[in-house]
Amino acid sequence: MAEFASSLIQSLGSAALHEFARINGLKDELERLKEHVETCKAVLLDLDGKQEQSHAEQNLVTRLKDVLIPADNLLDEFAIQDMINKRDRNKLKKVLHPYSLKKLDMAHEIEKIQKKFDDVEKYMFGLNLNLNVSAVEKTNSEWRETGSYVPESEIIGRDDDKENIISLLRQSHGDPNVSFVAVVGIGGMGKTTLAQLVYSDEKVQNLFEKSMWVCVSDNFDVKTILKNMLKSLLPKEKIDDTLTLDNLQSMLRDNLNGKRYLLVLDDIWNESSEKWDKLRTNLMCGARGSKVVVTTRSTIVAHRMGVKDPYVLSGLIPEKSWSLLKKIAFGDDTIQVDQKIESVGKEIAEKCKGVPLAIRSLGSILKGKSEEKVWNDVLRGDFWKLCEDKDSILPVLKLSYNNLLPQQRQCFAYCSLFPKDWEFEKDELVQMWMAHGYLDCPVEGKCIEDVGNQFINIFLMKSFFQEPKWNEDGDLIGFKMHDLMHDLAKQVAGDDCCYLDNNTKGFRGRPVHVWVEFDAFYLLESLDASRLRTLIVLSSNDGDLLDREKQSLISRFKYLRVLKFCNNHYLELYVSIEKLNHLRFLKFPLTACTLKNLVCLQTIQVWLHPKIVLSTKVVSKLINLRYLYIWKWTFTDKTPVGFGKLCIPQHKDVNFSKWLSPLTNIIEIYLGFCQGFKYLPPLEGLPFLKSLHLCRLDDLEYIYYELPIHEPFFPSLNKLKIWYCSKLVGWKRKGDDFNDINTTHHLFLPQFPCLSFLRIFECPMLTHMPTCPKIKKLSLQVDTWEETPNIALSQWSLSCTPLSLQINVDLKNVSQYWWQNLTSLENLEFVCFTDQQFQAIEIWLFKEDFNYLPSLRNIEFSHIKALPDWICKISSLQHIKINHCYKLTLLPEGMTHLTNLHTLEIISCPLLIEEYQKETSATRPTIAHIPNIIIKNDWN
Repeated sequence: MAEFASSLIQSLGSAALHEFARINGLKDELERLKEHVETCKAVLLDLDGKQEQSHAEQNLVTRLKDVLIPADNLLDEFAIQDMINKRDRNKLKKVLHPYSLKKLDMAHEIEKIQKKFDDVEKYMFGLNLNLNVSAVEKTNSEWRETGSYVPESEIIGRDDDKENIISLLRQSHGDPNVSFVAVVGIGGMGKTTLAQLVYSDEKVQNLFEKSMWVCVSDNFDVKTILKNMLKSLLPKEKIDDTLTLDNLQSMLRDNLNGKRYLLVLDDIWNESSEKWDKLRTNLMCGARGSKVVVTTRSTIVAHRMGVKDPYVLSGLIPEKSWSLLKKIAFGDDTIQVDQKIESVGKEIAEKCKGVPLAIRSLGSILKGKSEEKVWNDVLRGDFWKLCEDKDSILPVLKLSYNNLLPQQRQCFAYCSLFPKDWEFEKDELVQMWMAHGYLDCPVEGKCIEDVGNQFINIFLMKSFFQEPKWNEDGDLIGFKMHDLMHDLAKQVAGDDCCYLDNNTKGFRGRPVHVWVEFDAFYLLESLDASRLRTLIVLSSNDGDLLDREKQSLISRFKYLRVLKFCNNHYLELYVSIEKLNHLRFLKFPLTACTLKNLVCLQTIQVWLHPKIVLSTKVVSKLINLRYLYIWKWTFTDKTPVGFGKLCIPQHKDVNFSKWLSPLTNIIEIYLGFCQGFKYLPPLEGLPFLKSLHLCRLDDLEYIYYELPIHEPFFPSLNKLKIWYCSKLVGWKRKGDDFNDINTTHHLFLPQFPCLSFLRIFECPMLTHMPTCPKIKKLSLQVDTWEETPNIALSQWSLSCTPLSLQINVDLKNVSQYWWQNLTSLENLEFVCFTDQQFQAIEIWLFKEDFNYLPSLRNIEFSHIKALPDWICKISSLQHIKINHCYKLTLLPEGMTHLTNLHTLEIISCPLLIEEYQKETSATRPTIAHIPNIIIKNDWN
């Protein structure tokens, strides 16, 4: 909520608002309002940094929300009107005044908000709060102080982990003095316990001459750490607290010089490279083989230490989890217990996800309890909300939460809105955070999405998120939250986030963000419409229908920022979307609506009913749009005013629509399964467009570009995907005639200055393609001859592309020029290429034995009959993957020349694998020099 106040302060500082205040004599009122919000921010920072809040403090937070939310709504109304006026000022016959909001209305609303602030401040000053908080406060963590000893009999399920760590301590890491070992895992996973086991092991004690244990926690002060090292090293001596840093350094050198030592730094939070470097300098006085073991919840800490491969501690297996729970509850993990209790106990243990501290906490509650009802109550109860007891898991996780920046706290708390075990979509979550103003980008040259992506990486490294998922291109696309982390998010979000299903009998407070299952839609009637910012609707049945009465509920939520339907089937919708002009994120099945006044929209993901006509002029008015995803958009050659014409007559000097040009903030465009697209308007001038994906545009022939050419051409485009656009010829200048095969203008097409990823699948007519000198990854799939038997050779000649197919005398140089510009290419993929196509590429790329792919490291082939011999000329190759090539039987003999090749993968290639496994195999000698050969027989 503190970050919410920060966003409000930023809105109060807008130039448009100050100009309005100056014109209407409201300057003093505006300044006073800003002072109020700044006070609220300081209070919220103070409260959010506490491990627990009193009832009075919780009440204060509620009252602050009650005044901050209406204030934000008012300022957003002004900003929306200002944006609409600026957008339409030059287009309307009657020019609107730029600040047409009525002075009296604005003044009256500000007066109402000022009075609410006055009442809240009177209340807060009686609570003795710290109003000077400017940074993240750390909680007192003395209760987390750890020691180096733990009885081994109390530990279950960590024998393998213990031996693995000991093995790391025995290894030589090549450092002259000290090397580091990092144990990483979420809070409660047992990192400290494991370190204690290792530290006290007799074999380990014999490895080192000196041993020290220091619990660091959130106070990473170099002087304090050195002092505690000495206290552990010299337990019988008194280490004076008044000793200077020089004194401490000198004492350590005297005791550790020439000695092989072991140091455990437990519970590290610090991620500052500068602080780590200062400490590291003081640790280099030991003999070769000295080790520092660090336990941490953050992979970032491990990286700061220089540990590339930290030891990630996993949860206990179900069997060990139950053994530990039984040991804590009954004092003996070998004891026989009632069969029903054992069944319930195993479910409880499994619910703990293998986190030892969670199991121990539950075990202490169940200690000595033999009634089945008690165990069932724990299984079904919301135990993790019980954070009063500091021995429970949530206060441990809350400490990790308190270590986040206020912006990160807000983003994490928002995740409580999603169900447990939900697989988050990375980009979508960032767009939702952005819609609510949780992200701020103070760094010049960075965009707001960069901040969101950075937060996600931090959450993954700190184990707030887990199970990262990457796509085939190596991009992070999703992840999950551990149930315990989800419970923590629910705790810190309080009543702001609410999940409503058919079992919900009611909800507490006045939620700001709501997820509702379709069957529970009626519960929305009880919500405070003025507060709701997020509405996510989950429908699982294709037959679900929203009657007009239910749909009118959505129209009530005027201040929604996020509206999402989680299913992709059409609903009978008549909701007046245009009234929800505060929307920033819209994912919705459109059947009847108007979007033109949704000027705040940043993300639109819509799939259109076949009968709907969505005007391109409407889309062009969404001036803040950053992400455009549209499925099944059908265009017709209509003439009414207000509809951008995309189906353009084929003659010169035609005036075509530039409906995308006003979208200067756009970052990503996805158009899928759209009909009627014969042309796309010029896109090269969009300054921030990073990703363009065109899929199944069956009518698309050309993408226009203008003269003079924008400099640079597509300045930010990093990723381009064109899938199944069977008629697409390529980029075209206005007036060009593609039917004239003697034209040479295509040789002078501009180049993509920063395109690094290109994927083109099934675009057989594509010939006019700008060059890509910075491309890193290229993936190509084409029709094979067998799949197109009725196409004449003359047609193939005319459709010869720079990426595939036959060589034609007139267009040969085009293909050669395009391929020879791939000097930065590192990854190349071919799907369904024929021998003829590979031969054409060989002529273009390896003429006179010159290699035009000097940077190529990885190459992949799928669904081909034979590998081209020319790959043996690419000396830079390190990795070859052959995938689902069912007719492939042999590999090129020249592969022995690929001396840099370290990995060969052969997957689902039955004939080749069969040949390789023969004793008289002709293939085996050609790849015998490759260190890593991976063979998988998974074609079934």
